[in-house]
Amino acid sequence: MSAALFAAGLGDVIRSCYLNAAYRVLCETTQPVPIIMASHNPFAVEIFRHHRNAKHFILYDLAHKFEEFFNAGLRGVDINRALCAFAGVDHAKLIRGSSDGHAPVFDAPDEVDSQGHIVFQPFAGNASYRSLPPELIEKTVQVLRKLSCQVFVVTRSYVRPGLKGKTIHAVEDARSLEGGNITVLDSLTVPATLNLIKSCRAYVGSWSSLQQAAWLENKPVAVFYPVNYIDVQKHTAYSFGMGRENTMGCEYPQVDAALLEAFLRRW
Repeated sequence: MSAALFAAGLGDVIRSCYLNAAYRVLCETTQPVPIIMASHNPFAVEIFRHHRNAKHFILYDLAHKFEEFFNAGLRGVDINRALCAFAGVDHAKLIRGSSDGHAPVFDAPDEVDSQGHIVFQPFAGNASYRSLPPELIEKTVQVLRKLSCQVFVVTRSYVRPGLKGKTIHAVEDARSLEGGNITVLDSLTVPATLNLIKSCRAYVGSWSSLQQAAWLENKPVAVFYPVNYIDVQKHTAYSFGMGRENTMGCEYPQVDAALLEAFLRRW
């Protein structure tokens, strides 16, 4: 029996849905398929729980085991093998290969009926450096309030301890931003959020899973990140959209409100 594995952060899961063959196979299967979900984001599994083909999914929610194996020093394929062994799934049967351009479909019970909006994500699931500083959030909000379109601020809180017990994801509270053209969505499911990206005019915010989704949908992206951020400096796979005409990437101190406004008015 073939099987699928989605692991690590929400951004990694989203990238797999777009780029790898497994999600395409899951959309088309008419037979039961084991799915190992091992994301440290506890909401990532919603992509599969609400999927229109979920009646064929055998879901293993192994987020706790991913954290356990990661903290024990396992990485990459070694984590994948350990997860498969724990679930009793044959690692050799994992679905591999490219999506061949398949456009993923996401289903949700809480869809937002909107087109042409902007998605703003000020937080990034990290309580230290990837979430935008408060002064930058305020600067960005002042720009967004000048626009005529609807703006959705997306947040989701959960507690996630890091390798040494330090909390690296806690409360994401943007309620103070609510008002005017800005609506705060603080409990939208992951698939509904991904569809919000699909129908948006542009993404603005932190270096996060949603910026990855916006790039995969070829949406205009204004993304802000810490000084000398490693993914940008080393041109990792997570920075694949940098350099596009429809991307504005800035280190925190370099964000210019006038340039941001001009960028967003282009699209």
